[in-house]
Amino acid sequence: MVITVHISPSLLMEIYEFLKLVREYNNGELCDPFKQILQDFDEQRNNLDEASLRVHELFKDYIQLTQGYNGLRKRVMLNYYHAKLWDRFGFIDSQRYLDYFKILRSYRSGQKSMKKMVEELAILFAGHMDLFLEFCEFLPCDFDFGD
Repeated sequence: MVITVHISPSLLMEIYEFLKLVREYNNGELCDPFKQILQDFDEQRNNLDEASLRVHELFKDYIQLTQGYNGLRKRVMLNYYHAKLWDRFGFIDSQRYLDYFKILRSYRSGQKSMKKMVEELAILFAGHMDLFLEFCEFLPCDFDFGD
């Protein structure tokens, strides 16, 4: 299965702004090594974990860059996660895809607790444990799955 990823204009702008920030640090000395890491990942010489380790090593003395990269990585992964949902459900079960966003909206608006949201998503993703586990990666580390 090929996953088609559409990156939103706002995410593209965030990526562009982050690249500008990298260019500004240390007289631009971080920019070329950072671009090389991205190119190695793009050409599949590194997987995402290896690329992230290299980025963290490159930015280890620059807290703002590390935090920016972590936030951006999370947004890109969430974007990828939504694309994976569309590829799985979009055409054959579009209601399930729409229900996913409805559940998220009700949590974000305060109509649902995080626990209730997770319970509903577990039901929604029945038979698709990989999707549920990937979603759980975005939950806070201290989230309690117990009763």
